[in-house]
Amino acid sequence: MDQHWHLSESDFFEGLEQERQDFLGLARARQLKRGEFVFHESQPGGQVYYLEKGVVLIFRSAPEGKEPIMSIRHPGEMFGLAEVLGRRQRQCSAKAIQDSRVHQLGAGGLETLLARHYPLARRVIEVLGGRLRCLSEQMENLMVLDVPSRLLKTLFYLCYPQLVAGHDWSSPVTVPLRLTQEQIAAFTGSCQQTISESLKQLQQDDWISLDGRRITITRPLEVMKRLAL
Repeated sequence: MDQHWHLSESDFFEGLEQERQDFLGLARARQLKRGEFVFHESQPGGQVYYLEKGVVLIFRSAPEGKEPIMSIRHPGEMFGLAEVLGRRQRQCSAKAIQDSRVHQLGAGGLETLLARHYPLARRVIEVLGGRLRCLSEQMENLMVLDVPSRLLKTLFYLCYPQLVAGHDWSSPVTVPLRLTQEQIAAFTGSCQQTISESLKQLQQDDWISLDGRRITITRPLEVMKRLAL
């Protein structure tokens, strides 16, 4: 599964215990309620964030009120890296979709840690490289896949960390997040009506099962073959 290395959700500080302690020693903890923004698009990017618990959406504003979702951040992930060192304006907004806790550190503090710890600097490069790979794959999906295929691929990728953590690939696997159809549409570059129709079609074809907002991929191994993953 090396071709899916960019989907890994391992803790940012895995294997970097001293760096973790130094980061948390300088950072400020912040509690977020569901629906609260971490930062807004166009704000100065002067902070970086380590997500201790909860889930955070990274999204952009678009014409007609649409908010395309660029990524979803889970516990153990670092975000806000792209603009922080250059103190550039944020290109996206970040919002908690569950009660969350982050540790935020200013650009100056991050620069100090990067200068002190080469392994930390290397980890930042690895993370940014993986996210660039994810974005290029999203662009490719928009160009070459129909909506049902994009939807199925997105659902599979959301389940991927569970699968590689030891889940039986021949058994059904449930998407860990309960996303609305509007959020799924924003994540796949579609609209709510098309997503609704695609979900029904995928269910009829026995690729998924639906229980309210609970989505289960019934045959993850066959999904890999269908999408040539």
